[in-house]
Amino acid sequence: MQSVEKVAPAKRAPSTTSGFQFRTPANIQDFADDQTKQSMMNSLWSNNLDGFTQQGMLNNPWNTTNTPPTTNYYNPIDNNPPSNAANIQWLAFPGRLEYNFPTATQAKLYEMADTGIMPGQISDDPCGTGQSVAYFPYGPRGWQDEYCEWAVTRNAEGKITRIDFTCENPEYWNTLWEVDPNKVLALYQSILNKPQITLQDLSVPGIVNPVTNQPVYNPLNKWNSGPVSSATAGGAIHLTSTPNTIQTEIALATTSGVQRFNPPPPPPTTNTMWQSRDYNNLICVGQFGQRFRNSDPNIGGTVNNFVTGGAMVTLADPPGLYIQMPDFSAYKTPDGTDASTFWTIKRGSMTLTSQDGTSLPGNFILHAVYEVPASKGYTVSDITISNVPINWGSQVAYTFKMQIVASAYAGTIPNGYEPVGDTTPDNTFAQPLQLFYQDYFDTLYNISVPNPVNHPIPLLSNSTYVPSVINVGTASASMVVVVATCTAQENQPATYPSVTFDDPNIKATVTAVKENVYYAVPGNSQPSTNTALYITVSVGANAAPGQHGVYVTNAGQQRQAAMPALLKVSSATA
Repeated sequence: MQSVEKVAPAKRAPSTTSGFQFRTPANIQDFADDQTKQSMMNSLWSNNLDGFTQQGMLNNPWNTTNTPPTTNYYNPIDNNPPSNAANIQWLAFPGRLEYNFPTATQAKLYEMADTGIMPGQISDDPCGTGQSVAYFPYGPRGWQDEYCEWAVTRNAEGKITRIDFTCENPEYWNTLWEVDPNKVLALYQSILNKPQITLQDLSVPGIVNPVTNQPVYNPLNKWNSGPVSSATAGGAIHLTSTPNTIQTEIALATTSGVQRFNPPPPPPTTNTMWQSRDYNNLICVGQFGQRFRNSDPNIGGTVNNFVTGGAMVTLADPPGLYIQMPDFSAYKTPDGTDASTFWTIKRGSMTLTSQDGTSLPGNFILHAVYEVPASKGYTVSDITISNVPINWGSQVAYTFKMQIVASAYAGTIPNGYEPVGDTTPDNTFAQPLQLFYQDYFDTLYNISVPNPVNHPIPLLSNSTYVPSVINVGTASASMVVVVATCTAQENQPATYPSVTFDDPNIKATVTAVKENVYYAVPGNSQPSTNTALYITVSVGANAAPGQHGVYVTNAGQQRQAAMPALLKVSSATA
C-alpha cells in the first residue's frame, strides 16, 4: 500500500470539551407544548447522531483494506471549534434513471420517477461489469433515491390535486415514536390531512417494545408507502428508500474524506485532488455511496476536496437533508396566479441559523406540499412547466434541489490511500451490523415488502441504526445481532463466535445461528446476505448507562473493533 503524507498549515488547536448537543432536523420542536418530552427528544436525538458519527468515523476495520479511521472528520460532541459553513446541493430528480435509460424520453423519465415501473434491468455493479438485475433500490419508493421522496394525490379524472415531498429521515420518526407514539399519530393526521389514520395503522402487529411496552413503529405503514396517496392509503411522511437515511448521510460524509490517489497507482502519485467530472470514479475507488446519483458523487467529491485542501469537516448542525425552494420561473397557471403561492412548507423553514446565531446557507424545508386550493377551480395538472402540463410529481421535483450543509476549519492534509480492496481470509473478521430484539427481527424479516419491479425484500430493510434499548438489571433478553463475514454455521456450536460488549457488565451468549439472512442493511441500495446470531443478553447492575459497542469474534480469531452504539443501556431497572 502506498501512503504519502502531505503538508499543510498547522491545525488550529481544538477545544477539549464542547458542551455541544446536536439539534433536531431544521431545529423542529414537535413537543413544543410539552417541555419534558421535548427535552427527552432533544437528548435522544443528539445521542443517536453521536452514535451514527462514531460509526462513520470508525470506517471499516473488519473486511476491507485501505479503510482507516477518518482523521479529518470531527464530531462536534467532542470538539466544536469555530468553523465556516458551505452547502452542497443536487437535483432532487433521480439521476440514475437518466444514466441507466439514456434513450428514454423526458416524459418517460418523469413517468418512471413517479411509478417505479422500469423498461429494463440494470447492472448490479455500477463500478464493474456485474449481472443484470431488477432496478434497485427495492421498495415501494426505492427508486426515489436522492434523499427526496414524494406521493401524488389525483382526483377522479386522474388530475393531480396534491403532491407531498419529504426529505425527513426515518431515524427521526423512530425516535419520535420512542418518546410518544401518539404524537407521531397526530403529526401523520395533520401533515397528510387524514384524520382517519389510527395508531394501529402505524404499528407492526404482534410485537411491543419491551422497555416502553408501547407498539412498535412500522416505517412502511400504509400511510407512508408508495408514490400514490389517497383517502384509504398512501402518503409520504419520511424517507423509505433503503439508502435514504441520515446514518447513511453521515457515513458518506465521513468515509468520503479519506484521500484517494488520482489516478490510483501504479505508477506512484501524490495527487489526491478529484475534479467534479471524476466524482463517479471516486465513488468506486472509495466505495461509498451509489454511482450516478445526483447526490452521492456530489456530496462525496465535495467533502473529499475540502479535506484535500486541509480542512477538518463535519455536517453542520443541525445535520439533515433539506429541500430547496423550486425555481418557478417556467411555471404557468391558467389564471396567471404566481405558481409559487401553491407551495406550502409543512415542516422545516426557509432559513436557519447556527447555534451561535450565524445564518446558514440555503433553505431547510423538511416537508412541502404543492396543492391548488379548490376555490381556484383548477388543479396542479392544469399548471404547466415549460409549457408541459404537470402530469407527474417528478416534474416538480425536477425544478428544485436538495442540500446538506458542511462545516469546516483549518486542519492538516491527511495521508493518501489506494483504492478500497478486500482483505485476505486471514485478515477478514466478523463485522457487527445491527442489533435487534428477537421478536422484532423475526417479525420484520418475515414480512415481505412488494415493489413495482417484483423483487420483494423483507421489511427489516427499513429498520434503522437507532440503538436497541435495554434496562439495567435485565437478566435474559432474547436478541439478534446481524454480522457480515461471519464463519458461524447453523447447528455447529463449535463454530459459534463470541459476542461481547465494551462494558464487562453486559454479557451475551450465542444460542443459535441463522445463515443466509437476506435483506438490505440500512444505507445500502441492494440486499446482501449475512449471518444472524441469536443471543441472550444480560445487563448487570453496574453497567454504565448510555450507548455501547458490540464485538463479534469469529471462532479461532482475536477480538477486533467494536461496532459503536448498537445498544443503549437505560438506567431504569428491569
